[in-house]
Amino acid sequence: MHAKSPSHAPRRSARCRRIQRSPNEGCTHGRYLREKTSIWSGIVRTYITTESVAQPDRFDHWVHEMSRVFAGLDTRRVSEAPFRGIATHGSVGPMLLNSISAAPLQIRRSARLCAQYEEDFYKVALQISGSSVVEQGGAYAPLRPGDIAICDAARPYTFTYDNDFRTVLLMVPRPLLPVRPETLAQVTARRIPTHEGVGAVVFPFLRSLGEQDRDCVGLAARSLMDGTVSLLTALVLEKLDRPAPHDTMMLRIRAYIEQRLSDPALAPDTIAEAHGISRRYLYKLFAAEELTVAGWIRSRRLERCAQDLANPDSADQTIGMVAARWGLTDRRHFGRMFKSVYGATPVEFRRQALTGVAAA
Repeated sequence: MHAKSPSHAPRRSARCRRIQRSPNEGCTHGRYLREKTSIWSGIVRTYITTESVAQPDRFDHWVHEMSRVFAGLDTRRVSEAPFRGIATHGSVGPMLLNSISAAPLQIRRSARLCAQYEEDFYKVALQISGSSVVEQGGAYAPLRPGDIAICDAARPYTFTYDNDFRTVLLMVPRPLLPVRPETLAQVTARRIPTHEGVGAVVFPFLRSLGEQDRDCVGLAARSLMDGTVSLLTALVLEKLDRPAPHDTMMLRIRAYIEQRLSDPALAPDTIAEAHGISRRYLYKLFAAEELTVAGWIRSRRLERCAQDLANPDSADQTIGMVAARWGLTDRRHFGRMFKSVYGATPVEFRRQALTGVAAA
């Protein structure tokens, strides 16, 4: 499945509240439960089930309800057997997390749907039970329990499940993975076994993350995202025959930036000098990923600030202290940048996030 990104992203400051809809409220039939919280204060969960729906209506109900959460997909039955389905949709920071158990079906994202619903995610699929076949860009791979596959959601793909199945799907924003799209294309729609190597670590980690029902707040949510991205990067690089030099360099540069976000003097010149490259080549590396050096530093600092503002353990620290800790020494400029990205001032964002944590 391909999940909708939050319609307000990156303005991620909805207050925490729980909504229980009755069978006749907001949907045609069945049960629908959604919990919302700050994007940085926890794992948001949406539950969809066909359990209380009459059998003849189940598949239509499934497609209808899933379309509220998953965009740009064509869902078809591949069996006349009685249909059933249960899905959980959540998020950890900007990553979207889905656990799905259902009867046989096919999920297709066509070129037309890609153009109509533009998405900037990589889709990581874990086959928990049953089997499937993934297709993208001429590549074809059968998946069995314990396998992983990666797809680029910006390009057409198909998943076909010929029997009852269970899968965990993780949608990772492209900019989070420090690998060029053309490089990652070498491993898309390929079977990645997980009995050894990095896969043996990644599979149980993502499976447990997909099964997590308990809220994960503040620093823990951020740490989970960072750990997930690091593991997936290692998995991709392990499967590449020979990582391109620019991908290896970008990994080093991003790690260098991450370790020095607190330094107000962090700048393209110092980064280029530290890696023995010209400033022009540094700009070229980031431009290849449709990024800028300054923009990347700014976004990472703002995300770190948002993390601290949503963390109850930092509630006694002033806005200026939080900003300065991540290299942003001009409080007024910080406030304008923060609001332009998150849709709220730092004070408003903190109040909403901490109110959400208290209510959870």
